[in-house]
Amino acid sequence: MARNFRFCILFLGLFNLVFCEVFGQTKESVSVQVPSKAITMNEPFVISIVFSSPNASSDLVPGYRFPEIPNLKKQGISRSKSTNMVNGQFIQSLTFSQYYEVPAIGNLAIPTLEVEAGQQTLQIEAFTLAVSPSTLESEEIEEAQSIPTELNGKANQPFFIVSTDLTRPFLGQGFTLKMSFFVPESNALALEFDQNDVQIPQLIQQIKPRNCWEENFGLSSERILKVSIKGKSYTEYRFFQASYFPLDSRAIQIPALRFRVLQLQSKSLEKKALFFFSSPFIIQPKILPQHPLSGRVPVGNFQLVEKITTENPFTGQIIEYSPSLVGDGNSILWDSKRVDSDYFLDFSTLSTSTSIAPFREKMFGNKTEIIQVIPKQPGKFVLGKYFQWIYFNVKTEKFDTLRSKLTLLVAGKSSDNKLNTLQREGDLYRGIELKDTLDVVWGRWVNWRQVVNLILMGMGAVIVYLVWKRPK
Repeated sequence: MARNFRFCILFLGLFNLVFCEVFGQTKESVSVQVPSKAITMNEPFVISIVFSSPNASSDLVPGYRFPEIPNLKKQGISRSKSTNMVNGQFIQSLTFSQYYEVPAIGNLAIPTLEVEAGQQTLQIEAFTLAVSPSTLESEEIEEAQSIPTELNGKANQPFFIVSTDLTRPFLGQGFTLKMSFFVPESNALALEFDQNDVQIPQLIQQIKPRNCWEENFGLSSERILKVSIKGKSYTEYRFFQASYFPLDSRAIQIPALRFRVLQLQSKSLEKKALFFFSSPFIIQPKILPQHPLSGRVPVGNFQLVEKITTENPFTGQIIEYSPSLVGDGNSILWDSKRVDSDYFLDFSTLSTSTSIAPFREKMFGNKTEIIQVIPKQPGKFVLGKYFQWIYFNVKTEKFDTLRSKLTLLVAGKSSDNKLNTLQREGDLYRGIELKDTLDVVWGRWVNWRQVVNLILMGMGAVIVYLVWKRPK
């Protein structure tokens, strides 16, 4: 008997293991996507890998490798994370997107590509990439830190620089570091890079702040740009770019760097080493004003983008409200909105997604949620009373709040046929669903039971008193 019992336990254990393994794997998926095959010259070409799994853990990052595409240069990789409900189960999606710089306008033939994603190799069939002209042809550099002071006397010479867009960011506010080599169009020197695959990583390690959260632009090779500085044309070779978010108020020291290039001698054909030096500087984060939420909310410039299926629903109708918080701050600090349902509206979160990607000179974040709303009572409901997002506004240098600007005009009958708020939502009705029903309705057995209990307690007190007063 015991032997049979142990056999059954072993069989059930093996069955459960196989069941979980098989069905768990079938729920995991990986796919490769090409969002657009028609872009403009100032837009990157993008390939995305999407890992989907019911496992909510994000500790393990799957391995991946994007292909090298002839005539296209890799720029950087962005990542995003989202959670969606599918068939009553939350599915987590992790997306990695590789950006490519296109060389010219026209139709580019893209061959069959192979993308490594986890343990799989996925193929993208050959296609034609259509690249149309763009209105932006060059960049104008205006930041004070991007122009070295010694450039005034050496306007026609190359220079090497490490720059930042902010030297006094607020604690938690993002600043962007760039490391570039500029060559003027009028340059007469024959220059070539000297072992950049070795010296660039070493230089990057010297300037990386240790007390910051990093969002890297992922430049795997130099990015070549045509720029204009004070009306003069330059070619910029950008080797590194990343946004950093200070975690404390300690000063960030950016040291002077020495960059080595080779100059080809015209007569002897020998190569001579030339050294260019960047200027050191200090980034000093500023303390946020005293506030209960200091250090727990995003810092930056944000705006709220709202979408809703309809602003004029009927009671009981299912609608979807989608708020997106977009800005140059650290969007991972946005809390998911867990709005409690009340007597008038029922809320439930269907999906949440967070993405961060480079856009021009900054790293921009996007936090988007899809929230299901079911009106239970007719009336006028201002969603700003339910949805607010607090952040520190670096422009006003104050804590600010983004509020929903949408208003629901709900028609139909009350869900309980006892209350009609068709005219408007008033303070009279607010919180009525939390009111104790014993204070509203008397004719219930619970109230009579309380009366009987009070009578019995009174009688008990009288008996105790009479016993105490009895003559001894």
